[in-house]
Parts: sequence; C-alpha cells; structure tokens
Amino acid sequence: MASTPNAPSATGNAPPGTGSTTNTGSLPVVLKVTFNLVTPDGQRKIGFTLEKDSNGMAVTWTISFALYEKAAGATTFGDPTISLNVTVSPTLHANAQTASQNGLTDSQIAHATGPAADAAKALAAGTGSHMTASNSIQNTLK
Repeated sequence: MASTPNAPSATGNAPPGTGSTTNTGSLPVVLKVTFNLVTPDGQRKIGFTLEKDSNGMAVTWTISFALYEKAAGATTFGDPTISLNVTVSPTLHANAQTASQNGLTDSQIAHATGPAADAAKALAAGTGSHMTASNSIQNTLK
C-alpha cells in the first residue's frame, strides 16, 4: 500500500489495504485503521483509529482519539493532551465501514481536527463534558 497522507493503514486478518477481514473460526472479526491527521499549521495532530470487533453476532465499532498539541516553541509533539475511546453509535456503523475502507473525507478531517479536537481539549481542561466530547468525536463520521 503506497504511503498517502491521511490514508488508512489496516491491521487485522486481511492483507493491508484490503479493508476487510474474514472470520476463519470462532475468533472475532477485527479491523483496525489508523489515521494520523496534522493541521495545516502543524500545531495539532490527531490520532484517529477506527476498530471493528465482532463476536460473531454483533458488531462494535470504537474510535480511539488522541489529541496532540505542540507546546509554545516546540518542534515536535509530546504526550497526548487527551486520549479517548468512544463506542460508535450503531447508526454510524456504515459510515465507519466506509471511512475504514476509503479514508476520511476532507470534511471529516476538518471536523476531527477542529470541533472534535476542541471538545476533547475542553474535556481535558475541565470545561467540557465527556458526553459532548464523545458525541463530537463520533460526529466526525457523519
């Protein structure tokens, strides 16, 4: 798979880049795709991982969201400001599947690096709620 900015990198039971896995027994189907998003000004980075799990009957999607911001005068990112794991609403499962296969759209990237990151930062600062941050992160998939 060629390296492309903001392109998905897949891990799981399938060859990288296929966007799917097969269940060869009683093991859960697992698909994990990570997007590393950097704002145009280079001051904010988002680690946005979509993970699909299945117990053979039900599918669960989870977003792992990590916000990194450069400190004043820094040239590299340090530890994440905040990291959150968000269970995706079943109404957004089709969107999660599409994003895992095709990558995030420009509007999804803008939402992840803007409103979703702002809501996560507010939670880290104690001025926002977990519900608001979780909903905003999930809304990246809309």
